[in-house]
Amino acid sequence: MVERRKVQRTGSSSYIVTLPKDWVDMTGLSAGDYVLVYQHGNRLIITPAEAEVQEITGQIIVHGKHDIQEIFRVVVAMYLAGYNTISIEFRDGSDLAKKISELKHLARVKLAGVEVVDETYNTLVLKILLNLHELPLMKAIRRLHLIVNNMLTDALTAFRDKDIGLAEAVIQRDDEADRFHFMITRQLSLALLDIRIMHELGISNPVETINYRILARNLERIADHAVNISRRAIDRPRECYYCFDYYEIGMKIQGLFNESMDSIYKLKRRTAEEVILHADELAEEIRRFLEKILADTRITEDEKTILAMTYDSYRRIIRYSSGIAEASLNIKASRNRIIEVK
Repeated sequence: MVERRKVQRTGSSSYIVTLPKDWVDMTGLSAGDYVLVYQHGNRLIITPAEAEVQEITGQIIVHGKHDIQEIFRVVVAMYLAGYNTISIEFRDGSDLAKKISELKHLARVKLAGVEVVDETYNTLVLKILLNLHELPLMKAIRRLHLIVNNMLTDALTAFRDKDIGLAEAVIQRDDEADRFHFMITRQLSLALLDIRIMHELGISNPVETINYRILARNLERIADHAVNISRRAIDRPRECYYCFDYYEIGMKIQGLFNESMDSIYKLKRRTAEEVILHADELAEEIRRFLEKILADTRITEDEKTILAMTYDSYRRIIRYSSGIAEASLNIKASRNRIIEVK
């Protein structure tokens, strides 16, 4: 519905515009009621003051035999899309009790705020009870940053010392990183669906939402590579000529990662630019170092293989850190029409 309305002046400094009658009837408003007026760039968005956030229900119908991970990926997709209730129905197949039990376990481990509200022999109903006010967006991002940073610290230490217990602990913590990543992504999806949620999260426009999504994804990817480094720690030879040097390089990369997150918290263009430049220099440094390792005849082929695989994780963490810095530049640009380059 698009209607053209005339702006009228009342008094010395106020302007008024009438509301479409069909919209007033549809929302149940009457004379004397309040509405909320949101400024969205150069536009205004009007909503009833008492309007409730829309409840969205999604249904998954499973036919035949399917891997439980395939079904869970659909559950995750609906969770991220902002559905409040997700029902899963198995139309046929065997071992349904086992499948439903596995789905419940995965949902509780991987998805924050999920509760089972109904269950039969072939159905499962999940309700998402997340409260946006309990963990605001930036607090959730800081929490995910802390989880990922601790995982990276322990992964590097485990690699240096071949500490298998510490490496396994990092691998287990990946579920917690996934929970926060999925929760942040869900919040951002809801912000795109409802302007009120966008304002509650402190986001000023959809461009910011996209860049916070990139940020959350890069954090989750860095957590994945902390897991990969931990797996290399378990697999590496006990005698490792270059593992301490690799640890030292890893600490530099972790420093770059934290600098990139600093650029998000401060939204300073200079900080973001320094991260991007440093990322290019560090990527070249580790490339040259790997060439030196591969040419060294003193070390075993097993060590060379492990270090080459770890190099790939290092390279990707550098790239994701640079991406975080670029996201901070994009957020700053979306908030400021004038940016001075000094």
